[in-house]
Amino acid sequence: MKPSYRRRALWRLAFGPLLTLATAGLLLVIARAGVQVPVPGVIMLVTVCLSAYVGGALPGYLSAAIGVNCGLAFLSAPDLLFTPDREFRQQLTVAIGLIAPAVVVFLRTRLAGALERERALRERAEAANHELRTLRAELVRHAQKLERLATIDDLTGLYNRRHFLALAEDERCRHALEQSPMAILIFDIDLFKSVNDRFGHDAGDAVIRHVADVCRNEVSRSDILARIGGEEFALLLPATTAEQAVARADAMRQRLEATPFEVDGAKVRVTVSIGVAEAAPPTDSIGDLMKRADQALYQAKRDGRNRVKFRRASPQRAEEATVAAAAAAA
Repeated sequence: MKPSYRRRALWRLAFGPLLTLATAGLLLVIARAGVQVPVPGVIMLVTVCLSAYVGGALPGYLSAAIGVNCGLAFLSAPDLLFTPDREFRQQLTVAIGLIAPAVVVFLRTRLAGALERERALRERAEAANHELRTLRAELVRHAQKLERLATIDDLTGLYNRRHFLALAEDERCRHALEQSPMAILIFDIDLFKSVNDRFGHDAGDAVIRHVADVCRNEVSRSDILARIGGEEFALLLPATTAEQAVARADAMRQRLEATPFEVDGAKVRVTVSIGVAEAAPPTDSIGDLMKRADQALYQAKRDGRNRVKFRRASPQRAEEATVAAAAAAA
């Protein structure tokens, strides 16, 4: 037992009897001085109850013994007695002195038990709330992870194909409603297989991330950029005309060409071929738009790569306008 705890225990045991002894002595002194004390028994009873509550049964009975002796002293001295029937009062004093500590200890035990049960319930409730908060945080994290897995490409951090198609469909509906221009770019990395064959798949992944990073810096907040498969990317340009889309595509192509990528100490020239298509309201679907952009991309590949090709919306005027930047000499 620690000294501080032992001191507190001794203090609780001694407090009640000392208080009762002091109260009894004070009452006797006051009574012998001729001062009338109308309810000395009530005062003693309060001290006995307080002693039993603070210290328990043993201090309570010690205080009761002191209180009974004090009461008998009052009753045995005619000058100190203010009520008749001394014999009945003596019996009542002894009975109260014996019963009061037991009653107080019983009530104290019940109260302590109730408080303990309340504390245990409160602790269980706090533990349950903590567990619920933990589970909720876990659910939020898992939901965010699932949402990211459903919408984001792990390699590049861009949107994946499925999420791109959903966002593009929303933009197509708005485009059809507002009759605003809209264009799409589909592009892939030139000669990507040779990078994989020469440097390995890790280097190929690094080149894909490099292209994604460069393109990410070239898009605005309203644009929708995604990796739609392998080394192929798509960029949806809301509120953008065909001429603006071709100009932006060529600027992005030039930026990629001017930003070489280093693999194992060797600089790799990274270029892309880009197909551009403009939506024709209100009949074009996203599938039709991507199909025309794909056709323009294949034409750019056939014409020598590292260039931009545009396919018009009207099938009756299926003429292609080339905005080309000739590939620099390898």
